[in-house]
Amino acid sequence: MKKLLDCIYRIFEKLAAIGSDKYLHMFAGLVVSMLSCKALHALGYLLIFALIPAFIVMVAKESVDKYYRKEPFDWLDVSAGVLGATVGVFLFLL
Repeated sequence: MKKLLDCIYRIFEKLAAIGSDKYLHMFAGLVVSMLSCKALHALGYLLIFALIPAFIVMVAKESVDKYYRKEPFDWLDVSAGVLGATVGVFLFLL
């Protein structure tokens, strides 16, 4: 039992180490993909294409950060957004 609890605490420590910015990107990707899934489902297209608008939005946001806010381009933010979009597609299928 102690080993199980130690394992659970280590998982939560790793989740807490992720910056809150990544969670916001995941949420934004989830929202964009859910909206895209709704439109794609109505048009009869494959839902996997909902990842494309989420990727474009994430890259555009990071580009704005780089060129206007003078912050470095962060591919981890983009990947967090695409991960959220992937979760959004699976949630839409439920």
